Amino acid sequence: MTITDAHLYRYRLPLTDPLSVGERTLTEREGLLLCLQDSGGREGWGEAAPLPGFSEASLGDVLEHGRRLVELLVGMEVSVSGRNTLLESLPEADLHASVQFAGEGALVELGAAVRGISVLDLLGGGDESVALNALITDDCSDLVEAAENIRKNGYRAAKLKVGRRNISADVARVRRVDAALNGEVSLRLDANRAWTVEEATTFAEEVGELSLAYVEEPLADPTALPGLVEATGLPVALDETTREGDPGELPDDYPIRAVILKPTLLGGITPTRAWTRWAERRGAVPVVSASYESGVGLRMLAALASSLPSAPAGLSTYSRLAADVLLPRPPIEGPNVQLPDLYAARVDRSAVHARSTTS
Repeated sequence: MTITDAHLYRYRLPLTDPLSVGERTLTEREGLLLCLQDSGGREGWGEAAPLPGFSEASLGDVLEHGRRLVELLVGMEVSVSGRNTLLESLPEADLHASVQFAGEGALVELGAAVRGISVLDLLGGGDESVALNALITDDCSDLVEAAENIRKNGYRAAKLKVGRRNISADVARVRRVDAALNGEVSLRLDANRAWTVEEATTFAEEVGELSLAYVEEPLADPTALPGLVEATGLPVALDETTREGDPGELPDDYPIRAVILKPTLLGGITPTRAWTRWAERRGAVPVVSASYESGVGLRMLAALASSLPSAPAGLSTYSRLAADVLLPRPPIEGPNVQLPDLYAARVDRSAVHARSTTS
């Protein structure tokens, strides 16, 4: 196929409530949409939405790289014979991570449209029903009620933040949630590198009898993770570590239970698949997760999660958006989401143009 046209659109979406990320508080989510077209008028959309406090690039940096990518893509001949050849056609331009994700996502959507197949089929196939992870928010007033509702609604996994209180308070909260889930829902914890080795060891000893799925990044010093696991048996998952180097830089016997994969922060589909292969070789579970993307980025994350041997995906950040660029707004609620529903929605061009600029 020949890419005959490419456009960038800037969007701004209100949040349902103020969101604390890093040292900033956000009241709206901003990002870019990339639209690629071929001579037949078919389209593919991708999203570049750097997350303040987590992404190295600002939105201005991303806009600059997005414009560079647009210039490189227009007029390109791209093979759509398969996923790998399609992804490999993206120009080597040292792009910011979210721009790389947007470029790959738009190419995959356009390639699927040209071939007349679904995005999921182009990515390698999978189940059109994508299992989702439930999130127990930090401001939840009744942990037990929330956990019981998650269990009754049929979720396979639930996530709870830890590390924002003292260890004894965290242990008490985890025990209450675990009891309410009654062994029917896998409990995931996320510590965001909050603990010292001593604190993490105490936590591990206090919850040792619970069947936790994993604890994401428990240590402020991630180099001490192998020693912590060896000493306590605590099941751990990598998150921030995936964005600090390549999988080949870690030892072959690295003791992990899961790898959290955020393509917007990681740099797209290609590194996500590389980390997935690394995880599988070690018997670890890849978990695709969102970073407050709009529906455009979210549907690519859902398709990617379904195409991988992934556990329930972490896409609950979408619920924090009070509006979306897609119409009708995709129904991201309940224990599963249907990919056909996500791709039945279309970008609302009038709304995008009203709140965005093209280049």
